[in-house]
Amino acid sequence: MKLLVVGSALLSFGGGLAHSQTLLVTSNPATMTVTGAVAGSQPLTVTENSTTYTVSALVIQPKKITAQINTDTPTGVTLTVLLVAPSGATSAGRVALDITARDVVTNITNTVPQGRTIEYQLTATVSAGVIPVSTRTVTLTLVNYP
Repeated sequence: MKLLVVGSALLSFGGGLAHSQTLLVTSNPATMTVTGAVAGSQPLTVTENSTTYTVSALVIQPKKITAQINTDTPTGVTLTVLLVAPSGATSAGRVALDITARDVVTNITNTVPQGRTIEYQLTATVSAGVIPVSTRTVTLTLVNYP
């Protein structure tokens, strides 16, 4: 059996602190490595959900959170993120990350900071082959909505 090793995900955060509008991330997620598969099957998906974020906004100016990575993943490899939305906001569900900023939570209007879970999933297909270990930086940004 070939050993399939696929990178890790690092997390950074963007966003601002202005007039009680905040986006804070607790820490970096653990290293995520796809290490193999059951014979005849695709490699197993790796899930990491130890990281949380806290967000607040002004009711008069709703916000959204976008997410992107600094470098695209190799062919056959996908890194997704799922942010649980605070009260009144909407989560986009599981979003595949690339170098384009993607909406992950919209219509944030809570004025009291609320902490929520960030879940990452790393998947690879057999066609990805053996890939050297690499990292990706995930940037979360708090911007005006819509």
